[in-house]
Amino acid sequence: IIHFSDEYKAKYCLHELLAELNRDQVLPNKVHWDAKSIDIERLSFSYEEDETAQLINILEHYHKYGFVIVEGLKAQKGEVSNFAERIGFIRETNFGKTFDVVSVQNPIDQAYTSVELGSHTDNPYRKPVPSIQSLLCIENTTIGGDSTIVDGYRVAEDLKKSDKKAFETLSNIIVKFKYQDKDSILEDESKIINLNDDGSFLQIRFNNRHDFVFYNTQEKLTEFYRAKRKFHKMINSKDYMIQFRLPPGGLLIADNYRVLHGRTSFKTSKGNRFLQGLYIDHDSMESKYKIMKAKNSE
Repeated sequence: IIHFSDEYKAKYCLHELLAELNRDQVLPNKVHWDAKSIDIERLSFSYEEDETAQLINILEHYHKYGFVIVEGLKAQKGEVSNFAERIGFIRETNFGKTFDVVSVQNPIDQAYTSVELGSHTDNPYRKPVPSIQSLLCIENTTIGGDSTIVDGYRVAEDLKKSDKKAFETLSNIIVKFKYQDKDSILEDESKIINLNDDGSFLQIRFNNRHDFVFYNTQEKLTEFYRAKRKFHKMINSKDYMIQFRLPPGGLLIADNYRVLHGRTSFKTSKGNRFLQGLYIDHDSMESKYKIMKAKNSE
C-alpha cells in the first residue's frame, strides 16, 4: 500500500510493478548479424498444426534478427494477406493493400523491372514509413532473381567503429525523399541513420532511387557523399549481405527500419518471377506477439 501526499491510498502488486520495470524484455533482444555470423534458417508453417506455437516461433526469430523466412504457404495471390492477418494489420498505401512485384513495360519503379536492385529500404518518402515488409514468392522460374538482405544496424554499428565522422554525418544531415506518379506526390525528410535519445538505433532510411540532399556548404556536401558512398559500399558487400532464393510459397518478412533488401538481376526470356507483397506496422505485430505469448504461457 502506498500513501500519497494528498492522503490518497492505493494498493499495488509488487510483481506487477517489477514486470512493468522489465517491460522492455517482453520482446526478444535484437541480435545484430553479418554474413559470417548468421545461418539462413527457414521456418515452416502449416495450417494443420498449432498455429499459435508456430507464429510465436516465427515472430521471435523476426524480432531477434529483423527478418524471418517462412515456407509452406500457398503459392497464390492473396496468401500473403491471409498470413499477414494472423500477425498484424495490413498497412494500405497508394499501391493498395498488396502490390505485385513483376517485370512490366514502362515501370513506375525499378522494382518492376528485371535489373539488379541494390540494398535499400522501402518507401522512405512516406509519413510514417511502413515498418515491416512481407514478400511472398508465387513463382520464380527465371535465371537469377535471388533475394538479398543486410542488417543495417550491424553495418551502421561497424561504420561508427571504423569511420566515426561518416557515421556522425549520416546521423545528422537531413535527406529529402520523394516519390511521384500521375496519382501521388509523396515527400518526407530524414537522416539516413536515425537514433533514439539513448543512442540506440531507431531506423535506417536508405534508397538511392528516391533521395537527394538539401543545399549545403561544399565541405558538408563533400563529406556527406563520401559517407554515403562508404555506407552504400558496406550494405552491398558480401561481408554483410546474405543471398537466398525464395521458393514458391516462401515468405520473407523484414523490418523495414532495420533490414535493407534487394535482389539479383534476372532474365525474362526464360521463366517468370512473380512476388506479392504488403506492409504491416510495428505496433500491430508487436501487439499480436505479446498477446499470443501471454495466452500461451497461461
